[in-house]
Amino acid sequence: MTAQQPRTLGELADSIASVSDTGKVTVEEIVEAVGQRSLLPLLLVPALLCATPLSGIPGVSMIAGVAIAIISFQMLLSVDEVWLPKRLLRQKVEGKTLHKALRSSRPVIAWVDRHTHNRLSVLFHRPLIYLPVVLSLISGLMMPFLEFIPFSSSIAAIGVSLLAMSLLTRDGLFFLLAMLPYLGLGWLIGSRFL
Repeated sequence: MTAQQPRTLGELADSIASVSDTGKVTVEEIVEAVGQRSLLPLLLVPALLCATPLSGIPGVSMIAGVAIAIISFQMLLSVDEVWLPKRLLRQKVEGKTLHKALRSSRPVIAWVDRHTHNRLSVLFHRPLIYLPVVLSLISGLMMPFLEFIPFSSSIAAIGVSLLAMSLLTRDGLFFLLAMLPYLGLGWLIGSRFL
């Protein structure tokens, strides 16, 4: 049975929550719940998870970054169905931890769903439409290394989340808001190394 593509953040959270009541949840179970043809929601899943307190678990930022990079690259290639390495699909997270992270995110998810709509649509025409995907790809490639700088992978994940939400809802305001975490990330990295 093919999962119906989530159209809102709430629907996406519901899809993930449907598999979070087990002891351990694999990445493959999350992908199946969201749907392998749902590239944008699948891009949003690792970004949202890494933007929550789950990012404090060692390795989560690396796994999320790899998933974001692979999915973004496939979006650039316009593939119909997402492919992820079997090793990544076998990665697990505690169901209770995932459920708790989703529950704590519900007020923000509800607020976003109420306030997103089609605006500034000029940002979603070529060649600008490729910018959020390229930024997501770069973010995903950076995230395994950002794990060594506190909070930086979460900031990158927030940027990717906003970019994916802007593409999913065709809301250009979220596209512009996504630039704020990237400015913050640039400042954080610059202050650390320059």
